[in-house]
Amino acid sequence: MDGSILQVGLVAVVGAMILMLYEMRTALRPVTCPECNHCRARAAADALEQERLARDYAHRMGLDDEDDERRIR
Repeated sequence: MDGSILQVGLVAVVGAMILMLYEMRTALRPVTCPECNHCRARAAADALEQERLARDYAHRMGLDDEDDERRIR
C-alpha cells in the first residue's frame, strides 16, 4: 500500500473519532422544550448565571454600566 493512502485513512479515522465524540457529548445534553416549566426554569437560571458572570467581568475590568457596550439596551 502506498503511504498516502494510509495517511488519508488515518485522517478519516481521526475525523470519525472526533465526530463520534461530539455526537456523544450532544446526546448527553438534555433536550429542552419551550413549553414545560422545568425547561423554562433552567433557561431562566442559565440567563441569570450569564448576567451574573457579565456583571462580575465588568466589575473586574473596571467598566461602569455606561461604559459596558457588550449589551444593547
